[in-house]
Amino acid sequence: MGSGYNGYMHTKGANERFKPKKLMNELRNSGVKYTKKDVVLVTKNYNGKLLWLEKGNELSGLEHIEMRHRNDFDANTNIQDLLMKILASKPLKHFSRKKGKELADIYLYKVNSKLYLVAYGDNGYIVSFYPYGEGGNYV
Repeated sequence: MGSGYNGYMHTKGANERFKPKKLMNELRNSGVKYTKKDVVLVTKNYNGKLLWLEKGNELSGLEHIEMRHRNDFDANTNIQDLLMKILASKPLKHFSRKKGKELADIYLYKVNSKLYLVAYGDNGYIVSFYPYGEGGNYV
């Protein structure tokens, strides 16, 4: 089922999988600004950094990913499942981009011969995620 099926996201299984209590507690105690009711995923990346995805808006978060990049993914891709799988692996390449006072980390990952880009702020908030190119060359 794709990420557009909203009925799934509020089930007990989805909450335990995408928002484990231990990581939600860690997020709560981290001191970063977030909106608890809007968190749709909390995880750690390959080196233990706490990351989270909120519903967001047209500029960042899940809404941004679905509005701007949904057609870039296969139709049956569950964005949260794929994102969790990708973040657990070591990236191919890392870029840092400073926009105003905020620093964004951009990572390229390769899974099943496809490249994916994940961008998140230095606070751990996942800003964007989408397939990047055809899996061959990367910047």
